[in-house]
Amino acid sequence: MDSLNQQLFLLINAAHQPGSFLMSITKGIAEMPLVIVPVCLLALWFTSSRGKAVAFHAALATVLALTTNLLISLLWYHNRPFADHLGLQLIAHVTDSSFPSDHVTLMAGIGFAIGRDKTYRLLAGVILALSALTGWARVYVGVHYPFDILGAYLVSGAVVWGYFQWLSARFTPLLNGLINLERAVLHRGR
Repeated sequence: MDSLNQQLFLLINAAHQPGSFLMSITKGIAEMPLVIVPVCLLALWFTSSRGKAVAFHAALATVLALTTNLLISLLWYHNRPFADHLGLQLIAHVTDSSFPSDHVTLMAGIGFAIGRDKTYRLLAGVILALSALTGWARVYVGVHYPFDILGAYLVSGAVVWGYFQWLSARFTPLLNGLINLERAVLHRGR
C-alpha cells in the first residue's frame, strides 16, 4: 500500500517549483478550509432557525471527526512525504503524523453534515468539491499523501454518520440554549 501511495503522490506532487502566481493560488487552496468553514457556518447561523441547527450540528460532528483524527495519529504515526524525503515540499509544515488530513476532514465533515439537510445540498456539494480541490493542493504542495486525503473522507463520513445516528438529538437542548442566549443578548441590546 505504501508503494502505491508514494507512486500516486509523485504523480500529483509538483514536479518543480511553480511560479509565484501559481504558488500563491495553490497555497491559498491548500489553506482554504481555515477561511471557508467559519464563513459558511456563520452564514448558516444567521440565515434562519434551520440554518442555526444545521451549522450547530455540522460544527459538532466535524469537531468529533477532527478528534478522531487526533486519536488515529496518536495510535498510528505516518510520516509526511517530506519526512520520507519524497517529492517537493512547497509550504512549511510541522513534522507530525500525516494521516488523515485535518484540512480535508474539516471541509468534508462540514460538507457531509450540511448535506444531510435537503435545503443546503447545493452548498454541501460546493464545499465537498472544494474539499477535493484542497486535498489535491495538499498533495501538490508536498504535505500529504493521497491516502491521507482518502482517509479524511472515510473518517469524516463515518463520524458524521455516527453523530447523526446516535448523538445529534442529545445536543438539541444545548442548541436551544444557544439560540435563546442569542435572542436574549440581541433583544437586550435594543
